[in-house]
Amino acid sequence: MHPTRQPAFISCGMYAFTADLQSVWQALFEQFIDLTKDQYLLDPTLLFETDESTLRDDNLFIGHTCGYPLMKNMQDAVTPVCLPVFDVPGCDGKYYSSAFITSIDSDIDSLQDCYQRVAAFNGRDSNSGMNVLRHAIAPLSQRKPFFSGLIESGSHKNSLIEVGSGRADIAAIDSVSLTLIADAWPALAEKIRVFGYSAQTCGLPFVMPKSRLESIDSEMVTTYLNQALQKLPDELRQRLHLKTFVDVGLSEYQSILDLEQQARDTGYNDLT
Repeated sequence: MHPTRQPAFISCGMYAFTADLQSVWQALFEQFIDLTKDQYLLDPTLLFETDESTLRDDNLFIGHTCGYPLMKNMQDAVTPVCLPVFDVPGCDGKYYSSAFITSIDSDIDSLQDCYQRVAAFNGRDSNSGMNVLRHAIAPLSQRKPFFSGLIESGSHKNSLIEVGSGRADIAAIDSVSLTLIADAWPALAEKIRVFGYSAQTCGLPFVMPKSRLESIDSEMVTTYLNQALQKLPDELRQRLHLKTFVDVGLSEYQSILDLEQQARDTGYNDLT
């Protein structure tokens, strides 16, 4: 029996920032929809949105989001059910970190070297671009502004462009995004280098509306996603660098708020 009268939709925008990546995610979820057609009524066309209104839509089946806005703003509406595990530098099982990058010809070799330099970050609601960078800089800040300027770029790719061009000196880039960006724009990746990694946190979760979880076994969703992944050709799986899906719970994202609090305990409330 279908839990809704109209097809529920799937949104998958966090690691789908090129047409090629979108096509692979679409292929994966087509397999998922085929496997679950007798249980769930799902729209076959994926959305590639990450905004909060999409994730709060009652007709969402499953959506992908960053752990920071989940913990700050959306715990009332959605619950994490699983996460994709990637085979890229900076990832360890369900945990991931951000790469600290600078331009290929920069003299920066450590975070200390970034004092009074310009930092780029993708957005203030980002764990990988803002929260972990704030946490890393906090012990060095001595309760004073650390950077001489900030550029809010709007995306990890734009942050790479800012650093590669020399307009910014440093950025923190989600390790998965960095690998996928390097695949799609190798010339851009050649303009930067990695000089360190942030603290690890739990990877980006797939979430479901709390109301939907009352009638769905979330562990079976993870099982079906893994079955769908195995049905994909090896070449498609490799384009995502995706190994598997694993179950995850809300409590595993508490470390994101812990990093925020540790920065605030040193007097470094905002990335400055």
